Amino acid sequence: RVARVRQLLLEENRQTYTILVGDFLSPSALSQSKINGTTLNGRQMIASMNTLGIDFVIFGNHEFDLNETELISRINESKFTWISSNVFKIGTNQSFSSTIRYKIISIDEINILLIGLTIDINKSYIRIINQTSLITFVQQFIKSISNIKYDVLVALTHLDLQVDIQLAQHIPEIDLILGGHEHENYFLSRGFQYIPITKADANAFTVYIHRCAFNVNTKQFRVYQTLTQINSQLEDEQKTAEVTNYWYDLGIKGFQQMGFQPNKTVSCLPPNIELDGRSTSVRNFATLLTDYACQSILNSTYRNETKIAVFNTGSMRIDDILRGTITQYDILRVFPFQDNLYSLSVPGLYLANVLTNGMSMRGSGMFLAFCGIETPDQGKSWIVDGLDISKTTLNYSLATIYYMKNTEFLNPSITIWNEFNITQTQSLIDYLQIKYAPC
Repeated sequence: RVARVRQLLLEENRQTYTILVGDFLSPSALSQSKINGTTLNGRQMIASMNTLGIDFVIFGNHEFDLNETELISRINESKFTWISSNVFKIGTNQSFSSTIRYKIISIDEINILLIGLTIDINKSYIRIINQTSLITFVQQFIKSISNIKYDVLVALTHLDLQVDIQLAQHIPEIDLILGGHEHENYFLSRGFQYIPITKADANAFTVYIHRCAFNVNTKQFRVYQTLTQINSQLEDEQKTAEVTNYWYDLGIKGFQQMGFQPNKTVSCLPPNIELDGRSTSVRNFATLLTDYACQSILNSTYRNETKIAVFNTGSMRIDDILRGTITQYDILRVFPFQDNLYSLSVPGLYLANVLTNGMSMRGSGMFLAFCGIETPDQGKSWIVDGLDISKTTLNYSLATIYYMKNTEFLNPSITIWNEFNITQTQSLIDYLQIKYAPC
């Protein structure tokens, strides 16, 4: 359907460019499917985007879920251009793989400069200029290419919204910011020149169409934005649909090889029950889906007598509401990462600090879902069995996922009790088929 929108826009104006600003190779359910033991790791996305006709992309932080070899392979498979101004090969000032640091688009007499900026992440094979240094870096980068003639500067970004705002406020050379990372749509005007900042919704629920005008005499640049829904009212572009369907079918076969039955019914929800997995919900407050996911972790680790469960809501990727009949594939969409479950022994004060910090991360993927513990005052205190855990000398039996074990709970004071041979995905499948029986 996005390909169809592109076709229509090309009919309107042949100088139309299609841009994607990161987080497309991962995470997704299909990217985690294995074909004859080999994980897809975004191959299906590259094939689909090549057919669609994407022109330019930048890295999101989740492109680096792939190891170096896999990511370079995806870049090499691409028929489109990867732009990355602040990502370098580790230990060097060289661009990563075959990415370019900027791109000039020439339309008649007008030159448009594209730069790409990605949020920093700690990976062994890349160096990313972090967000705290980014303003200075971009200022210096623009100076370093001052010999390049351009009329309009467009920043393609996968950054926190506040950093996009800082770019608009402190770098007047920028005329337009096309952003990602937030998972929900935004339109802001910031800075002395009211620079537009736009972000469309994740999972191609919407696309932002920018119709741009430039007066060659006055050098004035104008943008007219339209946020367009991608829904069933749009017909598919046939070639792109054929490619995506091929990879979807292949991914389903891969899941079957992994032991899943993607089309098997897990549960039939009552008419009054819906499981809200939208990013705007789960990253801001508890929903029935986050509650059930948390309870499923406790259920799967009961033999270690775990009392509390915690996980980061960024592990939930479905960005949709589940209703009616739920299949295994639906749960794979909820939890595409095959994170194993762990039981830990955690000091009360340490656990309280992790939970309080998680409350402060509202709106991000590090906002935490929890169960088995209560906070009567929005994260100031955490109560188990009537006691504030931060004021006890007790350790608490905690269940969590691999990612949390290696981030928030990576501390010498914490004891790992057990790794369970069950994933967060399978745990929720098991829980739901008991909670709401299949039809």
